[in-house]
Amino acid sequence: MLTEPKITPSVLAAIPDVLKKYLHEALMKQSTRKRKSMLISSNSLANRFIFTRWGIRASQRKRYKNLFSKIRQQCRTYFHYLLSTGQITCMNGTDTIRFGVYKFDEVRGNMILGFVFSDNESPFC
Repeated sequence: MLTEPKITPSVLAAIPDVLKKYLHEALMKQSTRKRKSMLISSNSLANRFIFTRWGIRASQRKRYKNLFSKIRQQCRTYFHYLLSTGQITCMNGTDTIRFGVYKFDEVRGNMILGFVFSDNESPFC
């Protein structure tokens, strides 16, 4: 029988770092395109966090039911926080990258947020 990884407060505290890395990677991929916004769902963030942390794929969620449900719940809570602040700032070495945050949709508890890249001169953030 497989045992689920232990979820501690220090593990949950790493979720914002995974989101910031996710946003930075997406921004680097989009640097050649004109679009400066992206949609990220709380479940996709949870899946990515679990995979990067423990190497467990989303296809294994039935086996690790409690792990996925707790991490997804924490990601939704973090998304609600981001929505209330309206922005997120990512530090990349000496550069500061700011994103505006808006609610795109919510489907069966899965919150989908839009992240809009904002340069330092923009009044959006």
